[in-house]
Amino acid sequence: MSVKYRILTDDPARVSAEALVVLHTSGGMLGESSSKALQKHIGAFARAVAKGTTRAEWFCTIEKSADCRTAHLLLDSATFGPWMPGDESLKTAAARAVEVCRRYSLARIAFVCGGADVAAIHEGAVLGDFADTRFKSEPARRAPLELLFVLPKKDAPAAKKTLAALQPVVDGVNVARELVNAPNNVLTPAAFAKHARSVAKTTGMQCEVLSAATLEKRGYGLISAVGRGSDEPPCLIVLRHKPARTRKGTPHIALVGKGVCFDTGGISIKPAAGMHYMNGDMGGAAAVMGAMQAIAALKLPVRVTGIVPAVINAVDGASYLPGAIIRSKSGKTVFIDNTDAEGRLVLADALAHAGLEKADVIVDFATLTGAAQVALGPQMGALFTDDAELRDALLASGERTGDSAWHLPLWREYDPSLDHALADVCNTSSIPRAGGAIHAANFLRRFVPDGARWAHFDMSAAARAKSKARYFNPGATGWGVRLVVDALQRMWG
Repeated sequence: MSVKYRILTDDPARVSAEALVVLHTSGGMLGESSSKALQKHIGAFARAVAKGTTRAEWFCTIEKSADCRTAHLLLDSATFGPWMPGDESLKTAAARAVEVCRRYSLARIAFVCGGADVAAIHEGAVLGDFADTRFKSEPARRAPLELLFVLPKKDAPAAKKTLAALQPVVDGVNVARELVNAPNNVLTPAAFAKHARSVAKTTGMQCEVLSAATLEKRGYGLISAVGRGSDEPPCLIVLRHKPARTRKGTPHIALVGKGVCFDTGGISIKPAAGMHYMNGDMGGAAAVMGAMQAIAALKLPVRVTGIVPAVINAVDGASYLPGAIIRSKSGKTVFIDNTDAEGRLVLADALAHAGLEKADVIVDFATLTGAAQVALGPQMGALFTDDAELRDALLASGERTGDSAWHLPLWREYDPSLDHALADVCNTSSIPRAGGAIHAANFLRRFVPDGARWAHFDMSAAARAKSKARYFNPGATGWGVRLVVDALQRMWG
C-alpha cells in the first residue's frame, strides 16, 4: 500500500518525471530553477496569483527545445479555496495537483519544495490519491503513484527522516479508510478479527480474540447481548504493542474503538433512509486498528493496547429487547431503554477490559451519536474528558494533524438523568432530545476503571466524508489515526 517516494537535490529542470509540480503558498512559490523555460511559467503564475487574475491551476507543456527533462509542468496555489488550519491548505493543494496529473494518466510526479513542506505535500498527495476500487468488477487501471521531492541539498537528511516517520501513519489512515468502506457482508466481526491477526503477524504485535462463547462465559454481558441477534457472532479483539524498552514512568495506553460492523438499530430499528451507511459504525475501531498498525511500524517506545468490541446489531428472535436489564463486565447493571444506543454498551464492556489490561490511560473512539454532528458539523470530532493535560494534548494533536476536534463538557448536572429505578444505569437519558453526545459520554464515564485517565472521542461525522472535503474524496477519512499517533509521540514517545 505504501507509495514509492524519492528525495532529489537536482535542479528541477534536470529531474526526469512525468510531471513537475510547483506550488505557491502565502510565502510565495516553493521552487525555482536555472531553466529559463521553467522560470518563465513559474514567474507568470506567481504574478497572476498576486494580481488575483487566476484562481485555478495552470497545466503547461514545456517546449521540447527547452533545457528541461520533464514535459509537463503543473502550477497551483495553496491559497486557493477557504481558510484552513495549519498546513491543511498545502495538503489540499498537493492532493489537487495529483488529481490533475491523474486526469492525464501521469503517475511519476515531482514536487519542487523546501524541506519544511515535504510532509504536508506527501500526506496530501497520498491521502488525496486514495481510491477504493476493491469491489468494482472492472476497476480502473491506474499506474502506482510515485512521488519525487526536489529540494535543497541541506534539507535532504531531515526530509528523509520525516518521510520515514510519516509513511506508516499515512498507511494507517488508508487502512482505516478501507475498513470503514468495506460493506457489512465483507467486514464481519470474524473478518475484522482475521485482519487484526494479519496486522499483528506483520508488525510483531500480540493478538488475542475472545470468541462469543468466551465473552458469554466471562461475563461480557453487554457485548454478548448486542451481538446476539446476528448470525455473525461477536468477538473482542485485543492487539498488544509491547516495546522492549520504555522510559521510566511511561504509562500503559489503551485505545478502545467501537466496532459495530453494521447497526440496524436492533428492535428499536432505524429508518430505512441512510441505514446503508451503518457499515461505517465501526469507524472508531478502524481508527484504533490503523493507529495500532502505525504505532507498531514506528516502534514507538510506549506500551499500547488496542481493544475492539466487534459486533453486528441485527434483528431476530434472539435480539436483546427494550426493557431488559443486563449485567456488564464491570458488574454494573444496565436497563435497556433503546437497542439503538448499542455503541455505548459494547464500549462499556471494552472499557472494563482495559481495566483488566491495567491500562493507565484510556482513549476511546466511537461513531456514537448524531448529536455530536449537530453540534460540530461534518468534519470535527467531539472530545470529552475531565483531564486537562490529556485534553490539551489531544486537541493540539488534532490541530497539527488535521484531525480537527473540539472539547465538549462532561456536564455533571446531567449525570443523574442516566439513573434508573431498577438498574444501576439506563442506556439513554431521561432528558428528551437534547445533549445526546454529553449523555452518551456520561454513560461511558461510569464504566471507566478506577484510577485510569480517560478521554472519549465522538467521531460520528468525521469518520466519513459525504462529499469531497479537503484532500478526502467522498467516503471514509480514517479520522483519529493521525491525531492519536501524534499525541503518543509527543507525550510519551
